[in-house]
Amino acid sequence: MAISVARLRRIVTVEPVILLYMTALFLVTPAYQQLIISKICSEQYGPASAECKDLAAYPEAHQSVQRSSSMVILLYTSVLSVLSIPPAMLLGSWSDQRQRSDGGFLGSRRSLVLLLPCILSLASGGLLIAIAMVDQLGVLWMLMAAGLVGLSGGTSSLFLSSFSYLADLTASNEGVNRTLRMAVAEAMVFVGGTIGFLLGGYLEEPDRGMVIAFSSFCGCQLLSIVYILVWLRDPIIPARLTSSYGSINPSSEDDASPSILSHARRSLAVVFKERPDRGRFKLLLLIVCTFINNLVAVGETTISLLYLSYEPRNFSTQLYGIFHSIRMLLLGAVLLLVFPLLLKRVSEQTLAKVSALFCSAALFLMAFSTNTWMVFL
Repeated sequence: MAISVARLRRIVTVEPVILLYMTALFLVTPAYQQLIISKICSEQYGPASAECKDLAAYPEAHQSVQRSSSMVILLYTSVLSVLSIPPAMLLGSWSDQRQRSDGGFLGSRRSLVLLLPCILSLASGGLLIAIAMVDQLGVLWMLMAAGLVGLSGGTSSLFLSSFSYLADLTASNEGVNRTLRMAVAEAMVFVGGTIGFLLGGYLEEPDRGMVIAFSSFCGCQLLSIVYILVWLRDPIIPARLTSSYGSINPSSEDDASPSILSHARRSLAVVFKERPDRGRFKLLLLIVCTFINNLVAVGETTISLLYLSYEPRNFSTQLYGIFHSIRMLLLGAVLLLVFPLLLKRVSEQTLAKVSALFCSAALFLMAFSTNTWMVFL
């Protein structure tokens, strides 16, 4: 029994953490945007005004609220993104200094890096519930909620720790396809998006209120914390591979004085380290491509609700949730079912190029869509 549980722990690892975190993230994304719109309308016209009860019926008020909302959403995204950069750089190096070799997880650095985004997101969700329930809390309190998540590194810290875990796990298991394990973990983003957007569109309808959505967000974070503490164990790295882990540390001087700056130097040293076959140049290109991809993804998620709610598309919150859930479902299905088959016949670089072209085409089609079916197409 103990052997089967240990084997199961090597099969089901960080995937549920990614699934729960991304479900919570995509569930709360339209909710916090709706809360910003509601708060700004209340501040401009009063909480019981006719404009706030049916904003679409008053074009001038609608444009004014949307204009102010877009600025606050920009500030929210900026605070979340900018604050998450330093923790992600520092925590990555800090968590890679392995403290355990017995396969334990509780108390290890990687467990703390996985727990930190969940714990601070739980606190952020509690603050969002308070903002939604207390009329006296203005819209700028939303920036504090974003700051709490940003201080943990957010999705960056979660992903770096999760994929580092999978890299160690596949390094210690001969015959395990690392790309396939990474693809399954990445697919959890889309499965979480499917569940999150679908639940978000349903829970965030005006007659239900946004408190339920924020409470569900907190519930997902709480489940992630319990799962990490109870289930995960650190993979054991074989002795023949430990030298390669140590080689990325820039100097023994940093080991003797592990300051904040030393962790930043470690992160930069890993990126700019000399590698065979122009490996450093390829890594820098991958970083630039990832930056552009994330920039587009965050921008599209941030403005899509405001954009689709305008005429002639006139998306409701529920329709917006259905649209994104279908989109995420298709992406996850392709990554889980089609991607492993394509890997046997097509190179990874070719798949990445085709994927970028399809994403660009989809965004162009959305930009010039004039009705609902074009958006879904």
